[in-house]
Amino acid sequence: MYFYPHFARADYNQRTGDYIPLWQKIARAHRDIKISDADCNMTNFGQYSPAYPTTNEDWRFAMSELRPSGKSVLTVTGSGDQPIAFAISGAHDIDTFDTTYFARVIMDLKTSAIQTMNHKQYNNFVSELRYTKSVREIPGYDKIASVCPRPSILAAKQMTGCKIFNAGTGARAEYMPNDTEYDIAKKIVTNPMNFIWSDLQDLHTELNKEYDIIYLSNIFEYFHNTKKITNILNSLRPFVKNGGEIMLYTSWVQTPISESIEAAARDCGWGTTKSHDKQNAFMLTMQRTR
Repeated sequence: MYFYPHFARADYNQRTGDYIPLWQKIARAHRDIKISDADCNMTNFGQYSPAYPTTNEDWRFAMSELRPSGKSVLTVTGSGDQPIAFAISGAHDIDTFDTTYFARVIMDLKTSAIQTMNHKQYNNFVSELRYTKSVREIPGYDKIASVCPRPSILAAKQMTGCKIFNAGTGARAEYMPNDTEYDIAKKIVTNPMNFIWSDLQDLHTELNKEYDIIYLSNIFEYFHNTKKITNILNSLRPFVKNGGEIMLYTSWVQTPISESIEAAARDCGWGTTKSHDKQNAFMLTMQRTR
């Protein structure tokens, strides 16, 4: 796919810079149509939907359970924090994917910021991303512009006036790297990370190698059809090494959503599920056994 700024800007309010999800466009055009909560949730995410400024997941807990050191990883790009977390934790081969192009942009901005800023400057830069309509106005932007991949710099420039990092409820300082983690990141995160622009349902068509870990964050939280989850997991099976794991879901606590995801995983018949939990954190994984 290619990034088309004209189409991307059409998904944002010209006056406020806010994203206009598909369900909202449909509701405005067809006022007699009733749109389900499930459709609203799913259509909040699109090719040009805003990225999250930071993750809202306890990635330190996830890394301690997955133990990615020396392993190959395919991870959702998200806010860019997930691939950075895997790098800090010793993963040796990291690919990323996401349904929105702006996940790539924020990841490239963050990895470039790590290369050029001290820890305090980095935190300030990330904290400004959520509400900005022009990344070029954030203090420190000039530092990263010279090392950031040109497609991401150009896309950020073309989207001036739009809040392209406005997903979620705001930056979560507790999930940004601490001093020690940032020092590790500066030594390791020296190049852009590979990005695959795809939603989860079509991801298998873009892959050509196996991974030790596939990290799906909490994407399945927005699926309301267990059969669809089973089909997606089956499509990813060829890209999981024997003994490798798919991280299916992570949250603050175990919920009925995680139970339905676990049921969908069991229906695959080629892996075993495992619950990982601690106080205020829960994660569900499936290991390929055949």
